[in-house]
Amino acid sequence: MLEVQNLSKSFDKKPILTELTFQVAAGECLVLLGKNGAGKTLLLNILATLVEPTSGSVSIDGIDAFSNLKQVRPRIGYIPVAFEGYPELSVVNYLNFFAAAYKLEKRERVGAIDTVLELMDIQHLREVKISVLSTGERQRLLFAKTFLHEPLLWLLDEPLTPLDPSGQIEMTELLGELQAMGKTVIIATNRLEDVHRLCGSDSHVENLVGILENGRFDIFDTFSKLQQEVTENDSTENPAPSWLNQLFAQLAS
Repeated sequence: MLEVQNLSKSFDKKPILTELTFQVAAGECLVLLGKNGAGKTLLLNILATLVEPTSGSVSIDGIDAFSNLKQVRPRIGYIPVAFEGYPELSVVNYLNFFAAAYKLEKRERVGAIDTVLELMDIQHLREVKISVLSTGERQRLLFAKTFLHEPLLWLLDEPLTPLDPSGQIEMTELLGELQAMGKTVIIATNRLEDVHRLCGSDSHVENLVGILENGRFDIFDTFSKLQQEVTENDSTENPAPSWLNQLFAQLAS
Protein backbone atom coordinates (compact mmCIF):
# COMPACT_ATOMS: atom_id res chain seq x y z
CA MET A 1 0.00 0.00 0.00
CA LEU A 2 2.87 2.37 0.88
CA GLU A 3 6.05 2.08 -1.15
CA VAL A 4 9.08 4.30 -0.60
CA GLN A 5 12.02 4.19 -2.98
CA ASN A 6 15.45 5.80 -2.44
CA LEU A 7 13.97 8.62 -0.37
CA SER A 8 16.41 11.35 0.66
CA LYS A 9 15.98 14.77 2.24
CA SER A 10 18.59 17.46 2.81
CA PHE A 11 18.45 20.93 4.32
CA ASP A 12 21.14 23.45 3.34
CA LYS A 13 22.98 20.55 1.66
CA LYS A 14 23.04 18.64 4.97
CA PRO A 15 21.52 15.15 4.53
CA ILE A 16 18.85 14.31 7.10
CA LEU A 17 17.35 11.21 5.46
CA THR A 18 19.36 9.13 3.02
CA GLU A 19 18.06 6.65 0.43
CA LEU A 20 15.29 5.05 2.48
CA THR A 21 13.55 2.18 0.72
CA PHE A 22 10.73 0.23 2.36
CA GLN A 23 7.18 -1.02 1.96
CA VAL A 24 4.23 -1.29 4.35
CA ALA A 25 1.22 -3.30 3.24
CA ALA A 26 -2.45 -2.72 3.97
CA GLY A 27 -3.25 -3.81 7.53
CA GLU A 28 0.38 -3.58 8.65
CA CYS A 29 1.79 -1.28 11.30
CA LEU A 30 5.29 0.22 11.24
CA VAL A 31 6.77 1.74 14.40
CA LEU A 32 9.54 4.27 13.78
CA LEU A 33 12.15 4.51 16.53
CA GLY A 34 15.35 6.49 16.88
CA LYS A 35 17.08 9.22 18.85
CA ASN A 36 15.77 12.77 18.95
CA GLY A 37 16.69 14.33 15.62
CA ALA A 38 16.92 10.99 13.83
CA GLY A 39 14.30 12.11 11.29
CA LYS A 40 11.16 10.29 12.46
CA THR A 41 8.85 13.31 12.35
CA LEU A 42 10.46 14.53 9.12
CA LEU A 43 9.73 11.17 7.53
CA LEU A 44 6.09 11.37 8.65
CA ASN A 45 5.84 14.87 7.18
CA ILE A 46 7.19 13.62 3.86
CA LEU A 47 4.79 10.67 3.83
CA ALA A 48 1.98 13.12 4.59
CA THR A 49 3.09 15.13 1.51
CA LEU A 50 3.73 18.19 3.70
CA VAL A 51 7.46 18.21 2.89
CA GLU A 52 8.82 17.31 -0.53
CA PRO A 53 11.82 14.97 -0.59
CA THR A 54 15.09 16.02 -2.17
CA SER A 55 15.05 12.81 -4.20
CA GLY A 56 13.30 9.47 -4.35
CA SER A 57 9.61 8.60 -4.52
CA VAL A 58 6.60 7.88 -2.33
CA SER A 59 3.74 5.77 -3.70
CA ILE A 60 0.45 5.48 -1.82
CA ASP A 61 -2.19 3.02 -2.98
CA GLY A 62 -0.27 2.66 -6.23
CA ILE A 63 -0.20 6.41 -6.92
CA ASP A 64 2.96 8.52 -7.04
CA ALA A 65 2.31 10.94 -4.17
CA PHE A 66 4.09 14.12 -5.19
CA SER A 67 2.92 13.99 -8.78
CA ASN A 68 -0.72 13.46 -7.79
CA LEU A 69 -1.31 15.41 -4.58
CA LYS A 70 -5.05 15.89 -5.13
CA GLN A 71 -5.55 12.15 -5.58
CA VAL A 72 -3.28 11.06 -2.76
CA ARG A 73 -4.06 13.44 0.09
CA PRO A 74 -7.61 12.13 0.69
CA ARG A 75 -6.00 8.73 1.32
CA ILE A 76 -3.79 10.12 4.12
CA GLY A 77 -4.61 10.83 7.76
CA TYR A 78 -1.91 12.64 9.73
CA ILE A 79 -2.04 13.18 13.49
CA PRO A 80 0.88 15.33 14.69
CA VAL A 81 2.27 15.33 18.20
CA ALA A 82 0.81 18.78 18.96
CA PHE A 83 -2.55 20.35 18.17
CA GLU A 84 -2.22 23.76 16.54
CA GLY A 85 -4.62 26.48 15.48
CA TYR A 86 -8.39 27.14 15.55
CA PRO A 87 -8.61 28.07 19.29
CA GLU A 88 -11.90 29.97 18.94
CA LEU A 89 -13.75 27.28 17.01
CA SER A 90 -16.05 24.92 18.86
CA VAL A 91 -15.47 21.21 18.48
CA VAL A 92 -18.48 20.77 16.19
CA ASN A 93 -17.55 23.76 14.04
CA TYR A 94 -13.99 22.48 13.74
CA LEU A 95 -15.25 19.12 12.55
CA ASN A 96 -17.75 20.76 10.19
CA PHE A 97 -14.94 22.86 8.70
CA PHE A 98 -12.87 19.78 7.92
CA ALA A 99 -15.88 17.77 6.75
CA ALA A 100 -16.44 20.51 4.16
CA ALA A 101 -12.73 20.53 3.30
CA TYR A 102 -12.94 16.75 2.76
CA LYS A 103 -15.88 17.49 0.42
CA LEU A 104 -18.52 15.66 2.42
CA GLU A 105 -21.91 16.83 1.23
CA LYS A 106 -23.95 18.88 3.70
CA ARG A 107 -26.48 16.12 4.28
CA GLU A 108 -23.64 13.71 5.14
CA ARG A 109 -21.80 15.97 7.56
CA VAL A 110 -24.18 15.87 10.52
CA GLY A 111 -24.22 12.08 10.63
CA ALA A 112 -20.49 11.80 10.05
CA ILE A 113 -19.70 14.31 12.82
CA ASP A 114 -22.07 12.59 15.27
CA THR A 115 -20.40 9.26 14.46
CA VAL A 116 -16.82 10.44 15.07
CA LEU A 117 -17.80 12.33 18.23
CA GLU A 118 -19.32 9.14 19.61
CA LEU A 119 -16.39 7.02 18.42
CA MET A 120 -13.91 9.22 20.31
CA ASP A 121 -16.25 9.69 23.29
CA ILE A 122 -16.31 13.49 23.06
CA GLN A 123 -20.02 14.07 22.35
CA HIS A 124 -20.23 16.16 25.52
CA LEU A 125 -17.62 18.56 24.13
CA ARG A 126 -19.34 19.38 20.84
CA GLU A 127 -20.05 23.04 21.74
CA VAL A 128 -16.84 23.62 23.70
CA LYS A 129 -14.14 25.88 22.27
CA ILE A 130 -10.86 24.23 21.35
CA SER A 131 -8.95 26.76 23.46
CA VAL A 132 -10.30 25.24 26.69
CA LEU A 133 -9.86 21.57 25.79
CA SER A 134 -7.30 19.52 27.68
CA THR A 135 -4.35 18.00 25.83
CA GLY A 136 -6.00 14.58 25.83
CA GLU A 137 -9.30 16.00 24.59
CA ARG A 138 -7.48 17.73 21.74
CA GLN A 139 -5.85 14.43 20.82
CA ARG A 140 -9.25 12.77 20.68
CA LEU A 141 -10.50 15.61 18.49
CA LEU A 142 -7.61 15.10 16.08
CA PHE A 143 -8.57 11.44 15.75
CA ALA A 144 -12.23 12.36 15.27
CA LYS A 145 -11.29 14.82 12.51
CA THR A 146 -9.13 12.20 10.80
CA PHE A 147 -11.89 9.59 10.86
CA LEU A 148 -14.17 11.92 8.89
CA HIS A 149 -12.59 11.05 5.54
CA GLU A 150 -11.64 7.43 6.38
CA PRO A 151 -8.03 7.51 5.12
CA LEU A 152 -6.18 4.39 4.04
CA LEU A 153 -2.82 5.52 5.47
CA TRP A 154 -2.61 6.70 9.10
CA LEU A 155 0.49 8.63 10.22
CA LEU A 156 0.81 9.23 13.96
CA ASP A 157 3.48 11.11 15.91
CA GLU A 158 3.64 10.03 19.58
CA PRO A 159 -0.09 9.20 19.73
CA LEU A 160 -0.15 8.01 23.36
CA THR A 161 1.93 10.76 24.98
CA PRO A 162 -0.90 13.30 25.54
CA LEU A 163 -3.35 10.73 26.95
CA ASP A 164 -4.13 9.59 30.47
CA PRO A 165 -3.90 5.82 31.26
CA SER A 166 -7.52 5.07 30.33
CA GLY A 167 -7.15 7.08 27.13
CA GLN A 168 -4.01 5.14 26.25
CA ILE A 169 -5.86 1.84 26.62
CA GLU A 170 -8.71 3.06 24.42
CA MET A 171 -6.29 4.41 21.83
CA THR A 172 -4.33 1.17 21.54
CA GLU A 173 -7.61 -0.70 21.03
CA LEU A 174 -8.52 1.82 18.34
CA LEU A 175 -5.18 1.35 16.57
CA GLY A 176 -5.77 -2.39 16.55
CA GLU A 177 -9.19 -1.80 15.00
CA LEU A 178 -7.60 0.35 12.29
CA GLN A 179 -5.35 -2.54 11.34
CA ALA A 180 -8.28 -4.94 11.39
CA MET A 181 -10.02 -2.58 8.94
CA GLY A 182 -7.05 -2.95 6.59
CA LYS A 183 -5.58 0.49 7.26
CA THR A 184 -1.83 1.03 7.01
CA VAL A 185 -0.52 2.58 10.23
CA ILE A 186 2.85 4.28 10.73
CA ILE A 187 3.76 5.55 14.19
CA ALA A 188 6.77 7.54 15.40
CA THR A 189 7.66 7.27 19.08
CA ASN A 190 10.55 7.58 21.51
CA ARG A 191 8.87 5.39 24.12
CA LEU A 192 10.01 1.78 23.98
CA GLU A 193 7.39 0.79 26.52
CA ASP A 194 4.67 1.86 24.07
CA VAL A 195 5.85 -0.15 21.08
CA HIS A 196 4.02 -3.41 21.79
CA ARG A 197 0.87 -1.52 22.67
CA LEU A 198 0.99 0.58 19.53
CA CYS A 199 1.42 -2.37 17.18
CA GLY A 200 0.26 -5.14 19.43
CA SER A 201 1.51 -8.69 19.40
CA ASP A 202 -2.15 -9.80 19.12
CA SER A 203 -2.23 -8.64 15.51
CA HIS A 204 -2.58 -11.31 12.83
CA VAL A 205 -0.06 -9.57 10.57
CA GLU A 206 3.69 -9.22 10.82
CA ASN A 207 4.12 -5.70 12.16
CA LEU A 208 7.34 -3.82 11.54
CA VAL A 209 9.99 -1.90 13.47
CA GLY A 210 12.26 0.65 11.78
CA ILE A 211 15.12 2.21 13.75
CA LEU A 212 16.55 5.36 12.20
CA GLU A 213 20.20 6.25 12.78
CA ASN A 214 22.10 8.95 10.92
CA GLY A 215 19.36 9.27 8.33
CA ARG A 216 19.18 5.58 7.46
CA PHE A 217 17.41 2.52 8.77
CA ASP A 218 19.89 0.83 11.05
CA ILE A 219 17.25 -1.87 11.50
CA PHE A 220 14.05 -2.58 9.56
CA ASP A 221 12.34 -5.90 10.23
CA THR A 222 9.33 -7.61 11.75
CA PHE A 223 8.63 -7.64 15.48
CA SER A 224 8.79 -11.41 15.67
CA LYS A 225 12.09 -11.77 13.81
CA LEU A 226 13.81 -9.05 15.81
CA GLN A 227 12.57 -10.45 19.11
CA GLN A 228 13.71 -13.93 18.14
CA GLU A 229 17.17 -12.72 17.11
CA VAL A 230 17.67 -10.76 20.31
CA THR A 231 16.40 -13.40 22.73
CA GLU A 232 17.34 -16.74 21.11
CA ASN A 233 20.57 -16.94 23.08
CA ASP A 234 19.08 -15.60 26.29
CA SER A 235 18.10 -18.26 28.82
CA THR A 236 15.82 -15.84 30.69
CA GLU A 237 12.45 -15.44 29.08
CA ASN A 238 12.49 -11.68 28.74
CA PRO A 239 9.05 -10.13 28.49
CA ALA A 240 8.45 -7.30 26.05
CA PRO A 241 9.70 -4.66 25.84
CA SER A 242 13.01 -5.75 27.41
CA TRP A 243 14.16 -7.26 24.11
CA LEU A 244 13.89 -3.78 22.58
CA ASN A 245 16.05 -2.40 25.38
CA GLN A 246 18.59 -5.11 24.59
CA LEU A 247 18.40 -4.28 20.91
CA PHE A 248 19.16 -0.59 21.52
CA ALA A 249 21.96 -1.55 23.89
CA GLN A 250 23.50 -3.68 21.13
CA LEU A 251 23.22 -0.83 18.64
CA ALA A 252 24.91 1.55 21.06
CA SER A 253 27.82 -0.82 21.82
